[in-house]
Amino acid sequence: MNTAKHGDLAPDVGVSRQGVRFALVCVGVWLYAADTLVTATTAPAMILEIGGVAYINWTISLYEVGAIMAGTTAALICARLGVKRALIAAAIFYGAGCVISATASSIAAVVAGRFIQGLGGGLLLSLCYLAIHEWFDQRSWNRLFGVVAFIWGVGSLLGPLIGAIFAGHHAWRGAFWFFALQALVLCMTAMMWLLPEMRPKQALQNWPVLTLTVLSAATLMISQAGIAKGLWASILGLLLGAALLYVSARIDRTSSARLLPAQLLSIRQPLGAGLLMVFALSMSTTGFWVYGPLVLKIIFGTSPLISGYILAAEALAWSVATIAISRTAADGEKLLIRCGAALVAAGAASFALAVPAGSLTGMVACALLQGGGFGLCWPSVVHRIVRLADSNDQSVAAAAPSAVQRIGYAVGAAAAGIAANLSGLAGGISVAAAKAAAFWVFAGFIPILLAALYCAWTFTSESLP
Repeated sequence: MNTAKHGDLAPDVGVSRQGVRFALVCVGVWLYAADTLVTATTAPAMILEIGGVAYINWTISLYEVGAIMAGTTAALICARLGVKRALIAAAIFYGAGCVISATASSIAAVVAGRFIQGLGGGLLLSLCYLAIHEWFDQRSWNRLFGVVAFIWGVGSLLGPLIGAIFAGHHAWRGAFWFFALQALVLCMTAMMWLLPEMRPKQALQNWPVLTLTVLSAATLMISQAGIAKGLWASILGLLLGAALLYVSARIDRTSSARLLPAQLLSIRQPLGAGLLMVFALSMSTTGFWVYGPLVLKIIFGTSPLISGYILAAEALAWSVATIAISRTAADGEKLLIRCGAALVAAGAASFALAVPAGSLTGMVACALLQGGGFGLCWPSVVHRIVRLADSNDQSVAAAAPSAVQRIGYAVGAAAAGIAANLSGLAGGISVAAAKAAAFWVFAGFIPILLAALYCAWTFTSESLP
């Protein structure tokens, strides 16, 4: 391994420093992956203490908005600050958000903290891939990315369980303090172990400020629609939010610093259909994250730890399925994508039956279908999107599925809030409202899932060399 890559380390620096560097990268991935779902299982205890059930979906929507804003600009931040200073800044933002959430006396403060956590977490995640490219020899990339994928799976698996353990002991604030402490350790270790980077001063690059602003406004508009008074006000807010999403895509298409491939809005073309499929599937699978633990607690008194195990089952299925198909030949790509999309759609739709019935077996089966479906198709989706992109667009295309996925999660959490609050949860916690929400939070996405399946078939309609 070349420990002196890019001249930022002396040639005699030992493997131990490289090991610490990679450990820091892994901690950043762990923090983002584990914390994404921590509020899913702390939500019941949080709402009982500080109220604000109508805004619970904002804890995920705003986290994802922050992650999108920071993650998509990570390369520009890194070019100006260097990996070390960017990593320290990300850890500080992340830790500060955790502290704000841990000390919150209202749901508004939690939402603000989650947004700041998202800024730090999204930057940490993107810095992981940038740091591997910056710090390590190319011959070790595949092995290191494999370890990162494993850390991601572990984080997604344990995150909701950690939240459930703290919530089960009536100490939901402790979950945020736990992650704040880890951020502090990451920050201090980076300060002590990473050497300053000598890089030439670079001219400021174009920043996609307008695209990110309109995209964030779209998500907030959809989130706000969930707490609007009356059906028509919610519908109007949803339509305006959808229009802003379209506007943000149009702006990005003509921007000199694009976030996504130019074919994004060309739905009839395979690449555009593939990205819309990713968006639709991601959007439609947020319901259980946001409201599953809460409605199960209200209706059946289900422990948050049980909900955590259900969420962990989805993460585990994703990892196992990805490993299982890792050696599949390229000519099986079309089948994997179509089967994976069908499994995700079946699992997401079936939650509408399993959650109202309180069937834990059914919910685990739904989670396994969702996770397994994503695991089957995700590597092929990324590979196919890159191959379909123009030669000068492939670097953007490689990052596009993850970016679109995060946008889908943010919008999906907001849309789930509309369904839940129109079901009666906006007026306060009650068994009747929870039962209605337990159905509509999942059934409301069925049209989106059907659209995703149509896009999956369009996406795989052409044979690639």
